[in-house]
Amino acid sequence: MQKKFLIYMAIVIGLVLVFYTYMGGFAEVKITKATSTSLFVAGKYFEGSTEAEELGQIYQQAGEAVEQKQLTGDFAGIFYNNPSRDSKTVKAFIGVAIQDTSVALPAGFTVRVVPGGQPVLKGELDANITIAPRRIYSALFDYAKEQNLTLQEFYVERFPEGKPAVVEVGLSKK
Repeated sequence: MQKKFLIYMAIVIGLVLVFYTYMGGFAEVKITKATSTSLFVAGKYFEGSTEAEELGQIYQQAGEAVEQKQLTGDFAGIFYNNPSRDSKTVKAFIGVAIQDTSVALPAGFTVRVVPGGQPVLKGELDANITIAPRRIYSALFDYAKEQNLTLQEFYVERFPEGKPAVVEVGLSKK
Protein backbone atom coordinates (compact mmCIF):
# COMPACT_ATOMS: atom_id res chain seq x y z
CA MET A 1 0.00 0.00 0.00
CA GLN A 2 2.78 2.43 0.92
CA LYS A 3 4.65 1.65 -2.31
CA LYS A 4 1.55 2.49 -4.41
CA PHE A 5 1.16 5.78 -2.53
CA LEU A 6 4.80 6.74 -3.21
CA ILE A 7 4.41 5.91 -6.91
CA TYR A 8 1.19 7.95 -7.06
CA MET A 9 2.88 10.93 -5.34
CA ALA A 10 5.87 10.74 -7.69
CA ILE A 11 3.53 10.83 -10.70
CA VAL A 12 1.57 13.79 -9.28
CA ILE A 13 4.76 15.72 -8.48
CA GLY A 14 6.11 14.96 -11.96
CA LEU A 15 2.93 16.24 -13.61
CA VAL A 16 2.98 19.41 -11.51
CA LEU A 17 6.60 20.07 -12.50
CA VAL A 18 5.83 19.52 -16.19
CA PHE A 19 2.84 21.89 -15.97
CA TYR A 20 4.87 24.55 -14.09
CA THR A 21 7.64 24.28 -16.70
CA TYR A 22 5.09 24.58 -19.52
CA MET A 23 3.68 27.74 -17.89
CA GLY A 24 7.17 29.26 -17.81
CA GLY A 25 7.80 28.77 -14.12
CA PHE A 26 11.48 27.99 -14.56
CA ALA A 27 12.21 30.59 -17.26
CA GLU A 28 14.75 33.27 -16.40
CA VAL A 29 13.67 36.86 -15.74
CA LYS A 30 15.65 39.30 -17.89
CA ILE A 31 16.38 42.57 -16.05
CA THR A 32 17.64 45.71 -17.81
CA LYS A 33 17.87 49.43 -17.19
CA ALA A 34 15.94 51.17 -19.95
CA THR A 35 14.10 54.30 -20.99
CA SER A 36 10.32 54.06 -21.07
CA THR A 37 8.35 54.56 -24.24
CA SER A 38 4.98 56.32 -24.34
CA LEU A 39 2.09 53.99 -23.69
CA PHE A 40 -1.66 54.55 -24.00
CA VAL A 41 -3.86 52.37 -21.81
CA ALA A 42 -7.64 52.23 -22.23
CA GLY A 43 -9.24 50.93 -19.07
CA LYS A 44 -10.66 51.66 -15.63
CA TYR A 45 -9.17 52.94 -12.39
CA PHE A 46 -9.55 50.94 -9.19
CA GLU A 47 -8.54 51.71 -5.64
CA GLY A 48 -9.25 49.21 -2.88
CA SER A 49 -8.59 45.70 -1.66
CA THR A 50 -6.72 43.27 -3.89
CA GLU A 51 -9.44 40.77 -2.95
CA ALA A 52 -12.32 43.00 -4.13
CA GLU A 53 -14.80 41.54 -6.60
CA GLU A 54 -14.83 44.85 -8.50
CA LEU A 55 -11.12 44.48 -9.32
CA GLY A 56 -11.75 41.06 -10.86
CA GLN A 57 -14.62 42.52 -12.87
CA ILE A 58 -12.34 45.20 -14.34
CA TYR A 59 -9.86 42.52 -15.42
CA GLN A 60 -12.74 40.61 -17.06
CA GLN A 61 -14.06 43.73 -18.79
CA ALA A 62 -10.61 44.45 -20.26
CA GLY A 63 -10.38 40.87 -21.53
CA GLU A 64 -13.88 41.02 -23.00
CA ALA A 65 -13.10 44.31 -24.77
CA VAL A 66 -10.27 42.57 -26.63
CA GLU A 67 -12.24 39.35 -27.27
CA GLN A 68 -15.19 41.31 -28.66
CA LYS A 69 -12.79 43.44 -30.75
CA GLN A 70 -13.90 46.69 -29.08
CA LEU A 71 -10.20 47.34 -28.42
CA THR A 72 -7.09 46.11 -30.16
CA GLY A 73 -3.99 45.67 -28.04
CA ASP A 74 -2.36 43.85 -25.19
CA PHE A 75 -3.52 43.50 -21.62
CA ALA A 76 -1.84 46.19 -19.49
CA GLY A 77 -1.93 47.80 -16.07
CA ILE A 78 -0.57 50.89 -14.38
CA PHE A 79 -0.01 50.49 -10.64
CA TYR A 80 0.47 53.50 -8.39
CA ASN A 81 1.54 51.54 -5.32
CA ASN A 82 2.98 48.19 -4.29
CA PRO A 83 0.04 46.24 -2.85
CA SER A 84 2.29 43.84 -0.96
CA ARG A 85 3.68 46.72 1.09
CA ASP A 86 0.55 48.35 2.40
CA SER A 87 -2.01 45.85 3.55
CA LYS A 88 -3.28 44.43 0.26
CA THR A 89 -4.62 47.77 -1.00
CA VAL A 90 -4.07 48.53 -4.65
CA LYS A 91 -4.28 51.73 -6.71
CA ALA A 92 -4.35 50.67 -10.34
CA PHE A 93 -5.55 51.45 -13.83
CA ILE A 94 -6.35 48.16 -15.57
CA GLY A 95 -6.99 47.82 -19.26
CA VAL A 96 -5.54 47.39 -22.73
CA ALA A 97 -2.44 49.01 -24.24
CA ILE A 98 -3.71 50.62 -27.43
CA GLN A 99 -2.06 52.28 -30.42
CA ASP A 100 -5.02 54.34 -31.67
CA THR A 101 -6.43 56.78 -29.10
CA SER A 102 -9.24 57.86 -31.43
CA VAL A 103 -11.11 54.54 -31.16
CA ALA A 104 -14.51 54.38 -29.47
CA LEU A 105 -14.00 53.12 -25.93
CA PRO A 106 -16.21 50.61 -24.11
CA ALA A 107 -18.60 52.12 -21.56
CA GLY A 108 -16.79 53.44 -18.49
CA PHE A 109 -13.32 53.18 -20.05
CA THR A 110 -10.93 56.13 -20.27
CA VAL A 111 -7.39 56.49 -21.62
CA ARG A 112 -4.33 57.14 -19.48
CA VAL A 113 -0.92 58.00 -20.86
CA VAL A 114 2.35 56.67 -19.50
CA PRO A 115 4.96 59.24 -20.56
CA GLY A 116 8.04 58.08 -22.41
CA GLY A 117 11.63 59.07 -21.79
CA GLN A 118 11.72 58.08 -18.13
CA PRO A 119 14.45 55.86 -16.63
CA VAL A 120 13.01 52.46 -15.67
CA LEU A 121 14.08 49.08 -14.47
CA LYS A 122 12.55 46.58 -16.89
CA GLY A 123 11.82 42.93 -16.24
CA GLU A 124 10.80 40.46 -18.96
CA LEU A 125 9.69 36.87 -18.60
CA ASP A 126 8.30 34.43 -21.14
CA ALA A 127 5.69 32.89 -18.86
CA ASN A 128 1.95 32.66 -18.35
CA ILE A 129 0.19 35.75 -16.97
CA THR A 130 -0.63 33.84 -13.76
CA ILE A 131 3.06 33.28 -13.00
CA ALA A 132 4.87 36.18 -14.67
CA PRO A 133 4.00 39.19 -12.47
CA ARG A 134 5.06 37.68 -9.16
CA ARG A 135 8.31 36.30 -10.60
CA ILE A 136 9.16 39.56 -12.39
CA TYR A 137 8.45 41.80 -9.39
CA SER A 138 10.52 39.58 -7.13
CA ALA A 139 13.46 39.71 -9.56
CA LEU A 140 13.14 43.49 -10.01
CA PHE A 141 13.09 44.17 -6.27
CA ASP A 142 16.04 41.83 -5.67
CA TYR A 143 18.03 43.45 -8.48
CA ALA A 144 17.27 46.97 -7.22
CA LYS A 145 18.41 45.99 -3.73
CA GLU A 146 21.63 44.39 -5.02
CA GLN A 147 22.42 47.42 -7.21
CA ASN A 148 21.37 49.95 -4.53
CA LEU A 149 18.71 51.47 -6.81
CA THR A 150 15.71 53.41 -5.55
CA LEU A 151 12.43 52.52 -7.22
CA GLN A 152 9.39 54.74 -7.60
CA GLU A 153 5.90 53.62 -6.61
CA PHE A 154 4.91 53.45 -10.28
CA TYR A 155 4.70 50.14 -12.12
CA VAL A 156 3.61 49.40 -15.69
CA GLU A 157 2.69 45.86 -16.70
CA ARG A 158 2.16 44.62 -20.26
CA PHE A 159 1.26 41.15 -21.41
CA PRO A 160 1.67 41.02 -25.21
CA GLU A 161 0.28 37.97 -26.95
CA GLY A 162 3.04 35.55 -27.93
CA LYS A 163 5.81 37.67 -26.37
CA PRO A 164 7.36 37.91 -22.89
CA ALA A 165 5.45 39.69 -20.13
CA VAL A 166 7.01 43.06 -19.26
CA VAL A 167 7.03 45.03 -16.00
CA GLU A 168 8.65 48.44 -15.83
CA VAL A 169 9.34 50.24 -12.56
CA GLY A 170 10.30 53.90 -12.48
CA LEU A 171 13.82 54.62 -11.20
CA SER A 172 14.20 57.52 -8.79
CA LYS A 173 16.81 60.10 -9.66
CA LYS A 174 19.43 60.50 -6.97
